[in-house]
Amino acid sequence: MGTIVTVAEKKHFLRWFLANYDLQSREAEMLLRYMMTRENVLQRVHFVDNFRHFSRVIVVSTTCVHVAPFRYYRRNKVTTDVEQAFMDLYQHPDEDIYVGLFFKDRSSCPEFASVLEEPVRTDMDPAIREMLSLQAEWVIDQALRAHRREELMRAVDDALDSGDRAAFLIASQRLIAFDQGELTAATSF
Repeated sequence: MGTIVTVAEKKHFLRWFLANYDLQSREAEMLLRYMMTRENVLQRVHFVDNFRHFSRVIVVSTTCVHVAPFRYYRRNKVTTDVEQAFMDLYQHPDEDIYVGLFFKDRSSCPEFASVLEEPVRTDMDPAIREMLSLQAEWVIDQALRAHRREELMRAVDDALDSGDRAAFLIASQRLIAFDQGELTAATSF
């Protein structure tokens, strides 16, 4: 998981959610209340936006949206039977479970955003992983370059402010060399 949400935060969110929204399925509400009262289960609960690639998922909807009331996905099988989901949760409390909630204004709800966890996929395609790695390196390189250029500009400004012609010429040459790619971001004064 990229984001870690504490059990207390999850419990607080579920309490808020159940106080502010009516679920389409009364049994689903009972299941959420059960999860809320079991810390060992709540440790394994992860609220996510995109849950399609997980093997164990509960999807719950409120009365204010037109989405199926309840779905439970377990290893490529889907059911609308809340009792089956409860039994699986009860029998396997040590397995992660991902929860998708559908309710009005969920995309702009700060309470929901505070418990959303962005999953880290371990089964990501190697080419995509490499592309993301290259993009991350590029972003870091651009940040370093921008910082270095700012330092060089500051040196030029300082030389101008102090009236030091020699320092100005040296700083200007370094800035020009940097802009032409002859001076790298890692090179220091």
